[in-house]
Amino acid sequence: MTDKTTIAEVYQAINHMPERLAEKGKVEPRVTVLIGANEQLSILIAWRKPYSPNSWETESSVFSGETFDEALHKAVKFVIALPSAEQAKLHQFMAELGKVIDGGRDAGIDVDFMNPLLDTMKRLSENVITFQPSES
Repeated sequence: MTDKTTIAEVYQAINHMPERLAEKGKVEPRVTVLIGANEQLSILIAWRKPYSPNSWETESSVFSGETFDEALHKAVKFVIALPSAEQAKLHQFMAELGKVIDGGRDAGIDVDFMNPLLDTMKRLSENVITFQPSES
């Protein structure tokens, strides 16, 4: 695109992105172009926080550039690099399990109760390290 990128071209460039984010497991993804006075152009990518009961809890990333193309390139690169939906679910589960383990340690829970959780976390971690996604 050029310095004279039209609104229709901007829509054409970003309209497919929410679908790509949904394929990566993002819930209610939104892609917004931000143009502010005396600021770089930015693309905001946001989605509902996984497993949150509140629709207002979101996660987001912002990609800025001197031109729309520069910001778009950064945003597209981010989306492509996101883990698959399956990997994202596994990472989220591991984070939640880690919180449970930390909470158990902080509470002084007996080792006999903690060991199965620690073993599960170890196996999950090994699976994540050795995971090789199939080419699609």
